[in-house]
Amino acid sequence: MKKITAMAVLLLSLGATLAASAREKTPAEPFDRGIGKSSSVFIPAGTVGAGVSFSYNNYSLGNGVNDAGYQMLFSLIQNLHGNLMSFGIAPHVSYFIKDNLAVGARFDYARSTFGLANVDLSLSDELSLTVGNFNYFRQLYTGALTFRNYIPFGDSKRFAMFTELRLTGGYGQAESYKTGYDDVLEEPYKSGTYQDIYQFEVGLVPGISAFVTNEVALEVSVGLLGFNYQKVEQITNQVERSEMENNGVNFKINLLAINFGLSFYIPTGAHRLKKTAK
Repeated sequence: MKKITAMAVLLLSLGATLAASAREKTPAEPFDRGIGKSSSVFIPAGTVGAGVSFSYNNYSLGNGVNDAGYQMLFSLIQNLHGNLMSFGIAPHVSYFIKDNLAVGARFDYARSTFGLANVDLSLSDELSLTVGNFNYFRQLYTGALTFRNYIPFGDSKRFAMFTELRLTGGYGQAESYKTGYDDVLEEPYKSGTYQDIYQFEVGLVPGISAFVTNEVALEVSVGLLGFNYQKVEQITNQVERSEMENNGVNFKINLLAINFGLSFYIPTGAHRLKKTAK
């Protein structure tokens, strides 16, 4: 009986001690990663920025017919000859209204052409199809207002991430046509479709910036999130007219839209680097 009483007194004492310790414990503060509270200045207010990004691709189709991998992959496609070219350039300017925060504008020009001289599609010995003398051309002009915020890596003044919001509008033209020779009329002919393209997009573009000198930076960015609207008006053979509208939201990393650029940032006022007297 005495052992039970002693055990009960011990448990009561332990419970009272734990309760008092809980009352005296300092309340835990909410965990905060400190995003947005960095005091490091990556690019100071008043800086003027300018730069350009560009891309160029050229593909010649039909030069690998003797390659074993080519023959296995395109066993149904024979006598393929054509050329695909794409080119794009995008100059931009910006002004930093606050430390690490800039507003700006950019202009994009993109041009692509595709010429298919000949291709034979052989599905079987009895069924085959030949297409040739097909051409496609497209060019697009777009302008955008940009808002960009930099987040430096720690206290680094050379490396930082950035997020850019773009409000983009543009106009483009495209045409696809086929040329040949009419044996009945005994004259060459050209038939095809002409398009007027109107588009609008709100996009989010993250990237990384790295300074190689005090005022020159290399940048890599990729489209991530965007809302887009596009309207296409087309006419075929100068007779048939039609319209198409499409819109949507995308949330994915587009590896085909990776941009590499070179930018210049020139501080003004008190932040400008002054030459020391000799």
